[in-house]
Amino acid sequence: MRYLILGPLEVRDGETDVALRGGQQRKLLAILLLHAGGAVSSDRLIDELWDGKPPETAAKALQGYVSSLRKQLGPEAVETTGAGYRLEVAAGDLDARRFEELLAEARPLERAPAVAKLREALALWRGPALADFAYDDFARHEIDRLDELRLVAVERRIDLELALGHHDDLVPELEALVRAHPLRERLRGHLMVALYRSGRQAEALDVYRDARTALRDELGLEPSEELQALQRAILDHDASLAAPPRVDPPAPAGPDGRPQRHRFAHPLVAVALGLAILGAAAAAIALTRTDKAAAIIARPNSVARIDAAGTKVESSVGVGRGPRAIAVGLGSVWVANGEDGTVDRLDPATGRFQGQSQSIGIGGDDLSGIAIGSHAVWVADGNAGTVTRIDPRLDQVVATIPPVPKQTVAPDPVFFIAYGSHYVWATRANKLLRIDPHTNKVDKRLPIGTPTGLPTGGGSVWVTTQAGLRRIDPVRVKQITRRPFGFARAPVYTRGSVWLIADNEIHQIDPITLDQRHVEPAGSEPASLAAGGGALWAADFFDGKLTRLAAAGGRTASLQVGKNLRPDRNSPPSGASNLSAVAVGGGAVWVAVSVGH
Repeated sequence: MRYLILGPLEVRDGETDVALRGGQQRKLLAILLLHAGGAVSSDRLIDELWDGKPPETAAKALQGYVSSLRKQLGPEAVETTGAGYRLEVAAGDLDARRFEELLAEARPLERAPAVAKLREALALWRGPALADFAYDDFARHEIDRLDELRLVAVERRIDLELALGHHDDLVPELEALVRAHPLRERLRGHLMVALYRSGRQAEALDVYRDARTALRDELGLEPSEELQALQRAILDHDASLAAPPRVDPPAPAGPDGRPQRHRFAHPLVAVALGLAILGAAAAAIALTRTDKAAAIIARPNSVARIDAAGTKVESSVGVGRGPRAIAVGLGSVWVANGEDGTVDRLDPATGRFQGQSQSIGIGGDDLSGIAIGSHAVWVADGNAGTVTRIDPRLDQVVATIPPVPKQTVAPDPVFFIAYGSHYVWATRANKLLRIDPHTNKVDKRLPIGTPTGLPTGGGSVWVTTQAGLRRIDPVRVKQITRRPFGFARAPVYTRGSVWLIADNEIHQIDPITLDQRHVEPAGSEPASLAAGGGALWAADFFDGKLTRLAAAGGRTASLQVGKNLRPDRNSPPSGASNLSAVAVGGGAVWVAVSVGH
């Protein structure tokens, strides 16, 4: 018996389709398949079958559905286990499991056989996962997980096929994928490369312009540094974009295909241009430190502009007291100064002040975070318990969310803020808030525990707390999954992974399973983490160093930006500087240099 959920639910006995009777019986089978091999309690089955509102006859009806399933699938298919039921599924008889097995088998293979294996995996799909249960709560998490796995597999297959010289074949598929996923920059980059290699340079540049418009309209963001670099390479006819020789993979089902050992002279543009974010999601990182980095010390209460390679401080400008957060977007670099309650606006080209000469006053002495989105700048106001909206056209505060409350003995602080999936997200005390930027109102709340970080990416909201990492569905504002962790902080989402700091190490986390992929040491006291330019950037609070962690084989560097406080870590000298935040954008890396205390 084979069970198919990569599309509408189907059951096949050899070549014969098994007819399933009634919607509730189909739903019961789908629920059991999502827990194949594991026991599911009758109470849970009843709750999910009737969406939390069961009739009085629910227990008897459930028994009837189970009996009917046994008649159709075989008397031993559904086992009674204590106060519940278990559906036994043999290895390879559930298409979703087989799909994941094929993905795992493809990972260590050379390019051509890996493509064949990925094609075999993707051929199992007959439509959207669990298509007939798209609006049922019990299936939502698994649908999201499988759909993300499918898209990642498609992107990986296209990576490999571009490297095998299949650019002409890929253009129609990529055009359809970009229409379906207009904000997925990796697909945009793939289409630009395929068009350019097919002699369609003007169309490749049109794809970039369309991407820029979509990102600005939807998110208020500029394209990533990687996509911008690809555009420049196309304009310059960069030799690294030349098409490799065409190599056809073996047939997907062929048992005799041998690993492809040929190494191409022209690597993928993702490697040649350092497009790690557009490259393989599971690329490991390497960390090196160099003692030859120039010891340029930026003064306290300033923002240092670092070159894109992370090798030198190009400029430094004084800002307000205690700069704690930086965001790049809307043509500017925005700095939240925690201790004097102001926001400064810098020119990304020069690192100097932009717009009005005075800082934008927020109030309070505890600003903690800043984010860009929906044509606005959003500030986490710390112990004030509010979020401030700044209109960049006016350089003025236009809203405070929620309205400023009366002073309380124990305020609910707002320490973290992010933008994604068309909403503003903030933590307030032990809750995650979703703010509608059209109304400036909180429309959803979710208890999360004590937060330590908040990014968005990959279609999810990510929250680190003192207890671990949580993945949140941005539509329903419900937890999809979580993983216990040590004291995790400063998470970012990039290159198809979540990256975070824990125990003074940088951890790479699989966004679907939350399994750990890779770990690297990250200095004595890393305070902030950012992604951009094909690398991760870690700012160390005590060492005063900015460390670039590049994709495997890429360039790495460590640069002294602030003073090293480690010799007197417990009592740093008066006026000593430390690195409190880092951000990437506008062709540079930006580091907030605060005052040691």
